[in-house]
Amino acid sequence: MKTFRPSTRSVPRLILGLWLVTAITACSILPDLPVIPPGWTLTPSPSPTPEATFTPTITPTPPVTARVSVGDKALFNGDYDSAFQQYQIVLQDSPDPLLRASAKLGEARIFFESGRYNETLTALQALINEFPDSPYLGRAYFLQGLVHYRLENYPAAADSWQTYLTLRPGYLDAYVQELRGDALYNARSYSAALDAYTAAIQAPSLGDDITLDLKAASTNMQMGDYDSALALYDGITARAPNDYIKAQVLYESGLVNQAQGQNEAALEKFRLAVENYPLSYYSYLSLVALLDAGGTVGELDRGLVDFFAEQYVVAIAAFDRYLESNPADHDGTAYYYRAQSRRNLSFYDEALLDYETFIANYPNHPNWGDAWGEKAFIEWSQNGDYTRAAETLLEFVSIVPNTTLTTDYLMSAARIYERDAQYDRAVETWARVANEYPGTAQSSNAVFLMGIIYYRQGNFSSALDAFNRSLALSLSATDQARANLWIGKTQQILGDNEAALNAWRAGQNLDSGGYYSERARDMLMERAPFAPPKSANYTPDLATERNDADAWIRLTFNLTPDTDLNGLGPLGSDVRVIRGKEYWDLGLYEKARLEFESLRTDLETSQDAVGSYRLANYLAELGLYRSAIFAARQVLTLAGLDEHTESMMAPPYFSRIRYGLYYSELILPESQKNGFDPLFTFSVIRQESLFEGFVSSSAGAHGLMQIVPATGAQIASELGQPPNYTDNDLYRPYVSVMFGTHYLANNLRLFGGDLYAALAAYNGGPGNALEWKNLSGDDPDLFLESVRFEETRNYIRNIYEIHIVYRRLYGAAE
Repeated sequence: MKTFRPSTRSVPRLILGLWLVTAITACSILPDLPVIPPGWTLTPSPSPTPEATFTPTITPTPPVTARVSVGDKALFNGDYDSAFQQYQIVLQDSPDPLLRASAKLGEARIFFESGRYNETLTALQALINEFPDSPYLGRAYFLQGLVHYRLENYPAAADSWQTYLTLRPGYLDAYVQELRGDALYNARSYSAALDAYTAAIQAPSLGDDITLDLKAASTNMQMGDYDSALALYDGITARAPNDYIKAQVLYESGLVNQAQGQNEAALEKFRLAVENYPLSYYSYLSLVALLDAGGTVGELDRGLVDFFAEQYVVAIAAFDRYLESNPADHDGTAYYYRAQSRRNLSFYDEALLDYETFIANYPNHPNWGDAWGEKAFIEWSQNGDYTRAAETLLEFVSIVPNTTLTTDYLMSAARIYERDAQYDRAVETWARVANEYPGTAQSSNAVFLMGIIYYRQGNFSSALDAFNRSLALSLSATDQARANLWIGKTQQILGDNEAALNAWRAGQNLDSGGYYSERARDMLMERAPFAPPKSANYTPDLATERNDADAWIRLTFNLTPDTDLNGLGPLGSDVRVIRGKEYWDLGLYEKARLEFESLRTDLETSQDAVGSYRLANYLAELGLYRSAIFAARQVLTLAGLDEHTESMMAPPYFSRIRYGLYYSELILPESQKNGFDPLFTFSVIRQESLFEGFVSSSAGAHGLMQIVPATGAQIASELGQPPNYTDNDLYRPYVSVMFGTHYLANNLRLFGGDLYAALAAYNGGPGNALEWKNLSGDDPDLFLESVRFEETRNYIRNIYEIHIVYRRLYGAAE
C-alpha cells in the first residue's frame, strides 16, 4: 500500500524520521491513529457489535463447556453476533473460572474489534481483577496495551506491554519491546524508548534489525546524541538490502546533520538521495528538504523524483525547464517521463506528442520499445483510434523485426483489430506471427485465435483448418488439448460426430487435470461446465483418512511402525512454532504466518517430509489453511508425486487438506441461499485466497473472496448489513462469504445463468464481461476465448480445474 504523505511543513523536522518509519511499518491496521504500532497486523477492526440484524442458528445447541470453543470459532470467522452470544451464555451459566475468563477475553476482543475501546478496557479489567490466576492474563495485558495506544495513553500502553513481558517472558520479546519503544517514544520518554528498542534488537526474531536500528537512530537524535545516531545510520547503510533503505538513511541522517548545524553535509546527503534513488519516497522528502534549505539539484533529477512520488504537475514543470536549457544535449529521458506524467494526468494528446518525439529521436534508450506500446495504448483506449494504434505496433515490428517485443506487439496489433471488429486484418496479422515466427510459443496461439474468428463468423471449414494447424504448431500439452477441444467442437457442428469424439478423446488424455483436457472429458460425457455432482459428502471421515495417511507416510519414507505422527513432535520446540502460536492466539495472523512460513520453507529446503506432514496437520487444525496446503504439497513432492499422480498414488487425506471444506459453516448456507453448488463456492475461494481470510492483494482486494472496497460498499448498501459497514469488514470471513456469494449471484442473474460470464464479471468487471458475452452468445467455450484479459481467462480456467478436483473428491461416483 502507498504510504500516507504528510506535509513536511506540518511535521517537526526532528521527529519526521521516526514518524515515517512508524507509519510505513503499520500499513495493515486501522489508519485512525496519529501514530500506529509498527508491524501490528491484527485483523482490522470491524463494525460495532452485537447490534447486528440477524443471528445465525446454531444446531445442535452446544453444552456450556463447549460454548467458548464455538464462540472462538465464530470470532475467528468474523461472526461477532454469534461469538458474543456464546460468550454471554458462558459468563451467565458456567461456574468454571477458566471458561469464564476465556469468555471474558473473547468479549473484550469483540469490543476491541468494534472500536469500542472503553468497553474493551472495562472487560479486560474485569478479567484481570476477577481471574488473577488465569492463563489468559498475558493476552489481556497485551490487548490492554493496544487499547491504551489507540487512545493515545502511551505511558499506560508501555506499562501494559511490560506486564505482558513479565507474564510471558521469552515468547514475543522482540516484537513487544518494539511496541513499548513506540509507546515510550510517543510519550517523549526517549531514554526508556531507546532501552526498549535495544532490548528488541537483542531478542531473537525473524529477519534483521534494520527497522529497529532506524528507530533507535531517530531516538538518539531526539535525545541530542547525534554521534550515536550517525554511527547507527552508517551501520545501516553498510547492510541496507535495497535502495529504499539507503534513501531513508540519507534523508534521516541529513536531518541529524541539520540539527548539528552541519548544513552542507545535510544538503549533500539530500542531493545524493535525489540523484541516486529517485524511486524512493524518501528521495522526494530529501528533495523538499534540499529546496527548503536553499540547495540546488538538476532539473532532470528533480523531475524524476517528482514523477515517482506521483507529483506529476511539478514533474512536468521540471522536465520543461530541463528541456528548455538542454534542447539537444540529452538522451531523451525527459521526453519519456514527461509523456508518462502527461498520460497519468489524462493529457493524452500532449503525451502522444512526447512519445512521438522520443520514438523519432532516441532509438537507443532502454525505454524506446516500451514507448511504442504505451503510445498505441493511448491511441486505442483513450482516443478510440484502433487502426492508428495497430499501425503503431506494426511500424515497430517493421523497424525492429527481431526483438523480444516483436511477436508480442504483433499479437497485440491483431487483438486491437479484433477488438474493433476488423476481423480480416486481425486474421492477417495473426497469420504473420505463424508464418514469420513459426518457432515461437506465440505461433500456435496466433493460429488458434484465427480459428476462433472463423468459428465466430460461422466459417467452420476455415476454423477447422486453423485448429488443425494450431495443433501441429503446439509446443505444450495444454495447447494441444486446447486445439483438440476445438477440433471436436467444429467437427460436431460440421456433422462428423465420430471425428468430434476422437478429438475429445485425444484431448482428455493430453494434459491430465488441465482445463482443456477436463473440458474435453466433460464434452465426452455431455456434462455441462461446472456441473455439480449428483450428491456430495461434506463430512468425510478425516480421522480414518488421517490414519491411512500416517500408514502411507511410514511406508513411503521408511519410518518405523511405532513412529508417533501425532502432534508436532520435535517441531514443537522450534522457536518459530512457539512465537507463531503466540501471535495466532493474540490475533496477529499475518505475523503468525511469517513464523510458520519460515519453518515450512526450511523443511522444504531440508527435504523433511515427516516435518512437513506434521506441520500441515498442525496448521490445518490451527486455521492457517494456505500454509497447510503448501506443506501438504511438499510431502507429496518429496514422495515423487506431481499434481497428476497425487490423486492416484497418495491417500485422499492429502487432497482433503489441499482442497479442504474450510469455512463450511459459512459457505454451505450462503451457497444454498444464493443458488450455488457449494463445491463451486469452495473452488472460487480457493482460487481467490487459498482460504486465507486476512490476505490483501496488490490491487486492494480484501479477504477470503478478495472483494475490492468499492464493490464491498455497494454490496453493503444492497444488503443493509453489516451495520456501520467499513472496508475493514471485508477481512471478516463471515462478511466476505456473504458479500462474495451475493455479488456472484447478482452477476449470474445479469448473465442469464452463465457461470463463465459471472466469473468473468467477478474478476474483470461486469462491463467487460457483457462485451465478451456479446461476442460469444451462449457458448461457454467461445466466451472463454473471447475474454481479452489473460488474467481473467486464467481465472476461469483455474476455477474450473479446482472444481473438477472438488467434485471428484467430495461428489458421488459418476
